[in-house]
This record gives sequence, C-alpha cells and structure tokens, in this order.
Amino acid sequence: MQDLFTGFADFINLFLEPFGLEGYSRLVAIIPFLVVLYILYLIVMRSITISFRKAGMPAEATSGIKMILRLLFFAFGLTTVLSAITVIPETTIITGGALFGTAVGLAFSKALSNMVSGFYVLGARPFRVGDYVRIGDIEGIVLEITLNYTRLLQPDFTRESVPNSKVIDSQLTNFRIRVDDLLAEKGTDIRKEQGQEGKLQTALAGLRILTKGTEVYRYSFELSIHKDYNFERVDAYFDEVCEKWTGEFLEKPEIIFWSESNFGLIYRVVYIVNDPMDILRKGSDFLHEISRFQSAIK
Repeated sequence: MQDLFTGFADFINLFLEPFGLEGYSRLVAIIPFLVVLYILYLIVMRSITISFRKAGMPAEATSGIKMILRLLFFAFGLTTVLSAITVIPETTIITGGALFGTAVGLAFSKALSNMVSGFYVLGARPFRVGDYVRIGDIEGIVLEITLNYTRLLQPDFTRESVPNSKVIDSQLTNFRIRVDDLLAEKGTDIRKEQGQEGKLQTALAGLRILTKGTEVYRYSFELSIHKDYNFERVDAYFDEVCEKWTGEFLEKPEIIFWSESNFGLIYRVVYIVNDPMDILRKGSDFLHEISRFQSAIK
C-alpha cells in the first residue's frame, strides 16, 4: 500500500515540478486516498444499517456500533495521512500518536466502560423496556436502553439516566415475573386448582385468569418497626390496611417478617399488579397509608 502511494506521489510530482511545487506531491496524492476511504466508509455504514435492521437489532445498539466504526475509520485515515507525509519525522508521529491515544483513552475511559456495559445489558437482557426495576438505590420503569445509559421513570415521575456501568456494578432487581412461576413458587398446582371452581379465586384473587404465562409485577419494599411499638397492634393495623387494598391489587398484599435488629423488626411488604404504572400510582398511595401505622395505633 505504501509503495502504491509512493508511486502515485511520484507521478503527481511530474506535474507539479514545473511549478516548483514538487514538495507538495504527497499532500496532493493523499486526497484521492481520503476520497476512496470516505466512499468505503459510506458503504460500510449503509450496509450495517440495512443488515442490522433486517436482523432486528435495537436502534441503540446499531448507533453504538456505527460510532465505534466511525472512530476506527477516522483513526485509520489519520494514521495513514501522518505516515505518508514525511514533513513530520516518523518518531514524532509515533510518540505523538501514543500520547494522543493515551489522552483519548483517559478522556473516554468512562464512556467506553459504559459502552461495554451497554453491550452486556443489551446481550444479557436482565430487563427490558417497560419493566419496573431497582438498580442500587434507584428504581423506576425502564423507558430506554442505550449503549451508554438506561433511562428510568422514577416514582416521582422524573426521568433518571443511569450509566450502564452502574447497572452492571449495582444490585439489580427486576420485579417482573411470570404468573406460572409465581404460582409454582407459592406451591399452587394449577392443574388441580383449575378443576375446583372458586378455590383458586379465593386463594389467589385476580390471578385466576392469569395462569397461561402472563407476566405481572411483584413489588416489595421494607418497613422498619421500632421495638417500642406494640407489635400485635401493628400487625392488626397491617392486616386491616392489606384487606382494604385487596381489590386494588391482583391479590391481597402480604406482610412478611424479614429480620430483627437491635432497634426492632423489619417487615417486607409485597403486592402484585398487572401494569408497572400501578406501582407509581396505587403503590405510592398504599405505601403512604401503610406507613402511617405510627399515628394509627397511638
């Protein structure tokens, strides 16, 4: 490749020599190379767009791959141009390239980490758009998954962009679950229950019609009860509130003893909804009411 470029530069030199511009022959010769490289770049980008679209690749993944290839084409073109121009010493080009590469690597280290994490999220699919998830101390409905960020709609209806590197490093909870898996975990044999009218409805309320693989959202949160409270009265209040909210959810909310600390007891509250938006709406009201046990039992 270098020999072809040198021969083409010598050919250009024959035309420039009468004008005393033979020193610029390499600069003139590099122009056709860049034109050909640009045409090749357009062909590759167009082919990727069409191929990925046919394969059903998400738009965010296609954009990320195209950005990486764009950087590679730019680096290849810049390196070729610098190596072809002898005005700058070769050692200077190598040293400058190393320094430039190091600077770019440091500047974009977080962005590259996010992109790599984004490929993992898109490939492993621990959640999908529309799921209600908890990532570390942030939770909400997944609005968009890109190579750099996962965007969530939070309970206060603000939009949070979570870096994908944090998604990978944080504890992740996806509240989506298949109904048949949920019933199996509860120890319910659907085949036996389907033949007994009314029993499944009594045991599982609204889940009776959702026994064919439908997905629901089983959300949970923790409540801490100080040791100074009367636990029997607290339990009675919880049962009263859960009974009141039974019709709002797919089944009666559950209050599960979770752990004990020096300060008291920790319960986990669980309820099931069809639509993750119900967690933001009904769930917020339910959380507010059940958290008022401090004033309700006094």
